[in-house]
Formats: sequence, structure tokens, C-alpha cells
Amino acid sequence: MSIAFSKAAVELSSLDDEKLQESLNKKELDFYQNCKNLPDSIARRFHEINLLPRWEEAEKRVKVIEDRMTKMECPDGSVSEDRFEILAELLDKACQAFEIWDEHKERKIPYGHRLVLEGRLLESIKDGFDLIESTIDDFNRIGDDRDAANIERQDIRLEIRLRDLMFTEVHERFLKSYLEMDW
Repeated sequence: MSIAFSKAAVELSSLDDEKLQESLNKKELDFYQNCKNLPDSIARRFHEINLLPRWEEAEKRVKVIEDRMTKMECPDGSVSEDRFEILAELLDKACQAFEIWDEHKERKIPYGHRLVLEGRLLESIKDGFDLIESTIDDFNRIGDDRDAANIERQDIRLEIRLRDLMFTEVHERFLKSYLEMDW
């Protein structure tokens, strides 16, 4: 963690709760990647004011996406059904982040570590949901073009594999933090 970042974090932490929440809401989730060694007093406040509400927002967003997907009409054996299935797999994979979070949320883990790891999980959820929604928004673009659908499927499979790798790393780091091991 750089001196400039530490100084900025201390300045942020001096804000009242409302202004701190407003300021943190403007930041991208990758802001938390440098927070591993923040003092617990500052990191805990960031976590409670910003990350916990983001988990609630992500849970609400799942329901919106599920509703949209339920309304999709995809005939059996069609290209659109194949595309729907891979989107459902990506949704399931993105939602595994909730399971990892749930498994570790009650464990005694330094809050700076928690900011880094939960920030990565939330960013993965956001990116996965964004991809699903943009694909649904433009679902008719491919039509019955099986080649285009296969390329899209390969790209989404890659996204799923990348999440597998990242989730393994995050889960391992949660465990190391809990066991007070370095990572």
C-alpha cells in the first residue's frame, strides 16, 4: 500500500458516515485492491458503509436477471436455447461468489484482507451480471447463426473458467487470512 493511498484512506475515514458512503459509492471496486494492510478501524468502517450494502445490491440484481431470463422464449434445440444455457451457467458461476462470501463472512479475518477479497468477489459478480445483461439486451443480434453463437459460447466459457480460478484463489486467501498466514 503506497503512502499516498494510505493518506487518502485516512482522509476518507475522517468523513462522517454519509459523506464517506457517498465518496466510496463513487469508487470502482478495484479501489479495494490496495486495502489489505489498512488498519482495522478504517477498513471495518469502509466494509460496513460500502461493501455490505453492495452485497445487498448484488443480491437484488440476481433477482432482476433471473426474472429477465425466465421471460426469454427459447425453442428446444434452437441456437437461442444454447445461448440461454451458457448464460445460465455464467449466472450460476457468478452466484458462487455469494457462497464463498457466506462461508467466510463470520470468520475472524482482518478487515483490510476482507476488503480486498470481497471487493474481488463483488467485481466478479458485477462483471458477470453486466455480460449477461448486455447479451440479453442484444439477444436477437445473432439470430440463428450457429457459428456466431459458438464463438459467443466459447467466450462465455472462458469467463466461467476465469471465475473458477479467481474463486479458488480468493477462497484460499480467505482461509489463509483466517489462519493468520501470509498471502
